[in-house]
Parts: sequence; structure tokens; C-alpha cells
Amino acid sequence: MKHIQKGNAPAFFTDFLKKEKPKEWADTAPIRSQLREYILEHEQQGCCAYTEIRISEDKACHIDHYHTRNLFPDETFNYGNLLVSCNAENYGAKYKDKQVKGKADYDKLLNPATDVPSDYLEYTFMGELQAIGGNERGAHTIEYFNLNERSLVNRRRNAVYCLQSMQDELNEDEVVEAIGEFEGMLRQLYRQV
Repeated sequence: MKHIQKGNAPAFFTDFLKKEKPKEWADTAPIRSQLREYILEHEQQGCCAYTEIRISEDKACHIDHYHTRNLFPDETFNYGNLLVSCNAENYGAKYKDKQVKGKADYDKLLNPATDVPSDYLEYTFMGELQAIGGNERGAHTIEYFNLNERSLVNRRRNAVYCLQSMQDELNEDEVVEAIGEFEGMLRQLYRQV
């Protein structure tokens, strides 16, 4: 998980809200695909907000309401609350939504749009994510998003092997671009190798 710089809502989204005055999220269907693509391209560099997995055009993804609509209905159309996530059931947004039981749970979690995850989380060379110094927010974030799910750890471990094989020939930015996902992990580990 890395920090995401949320910008202002794109004009097409604010114009749609003013003109159409949607009552529920389903009413955004005419622009949802465009909004998802905008967030992915302009804010998340094509990766899932929580796992940093590359989301390709053919890969299923969705706009996640970090604060769920059922607990925070007033944030349904708040652009700052909208992040794009992969559609995995075993980790990421969908997994988080099953774990959260009440508003207070969000006090335990990192929000990549408002927090700097690298202040709380670090990666190991084995592809695992751990809470720095055992801090509770980092530990709860790993648990609630299931960020050490086996397939994620294996995928990150493979990226670490690629990093190690490329490091002598490519600089940090080139390695991140070549691998194309897990930027937060790659930047942290590049400096440690």
C-alpha cells in the first residue's frame, strides 16, 4: 500500500453530480467506467489502491468507497472517498468491507488517500508486509485488507527477485517502471539492497 495523491474531482464527475443529482451510487452508471479509468490513470498509476497490483484493462476492478456507503451514506459521492480496487474476494477492498463492523473500525485502519502507509508499514525481502514496530494501525490494516494473503506475498516475492536482478543495471525509477506494480515495496527495498 502506498500513499495516493487525491486531486480535485474531474469536471465530468462534478458536472454529472450537479446536472443529474443522483440519489444513490447506482445512478452514476453512465459515467462510472470513465471515473474508474480517470482515477486509475491520474492518481493510482494503474494499480489497486490497497494491494498495488497492476490493473489492466481486461482485469476486473471497481470503484471502492473507502468508507462504505452503508456506514457513511453522506460520503457516497465524495470524490476523496473513491479509490479503485481489484475485485479479489480474498484481499483488498472486498475483503475489508467484510471485516468492518462499524465506524470505529476505520480508526484502526490506514487510508492510502489520507495517510502515508510507509510511516506504518514495511516490506520484507520475502514479500511480506509488516507493521513497523508492531504499530496497531499497520497491523489492523494488514489484517482487514488481508495484505499478506499467500498469492499476494508470492507475487511480491517474485517482484523482489526481479528487483534484485535488475538493480545493478537500472536506477530506482527504471526498476519501478519495468516491474509495473508494487511501487511502494520496490522503492523501499531498492534503497536497502
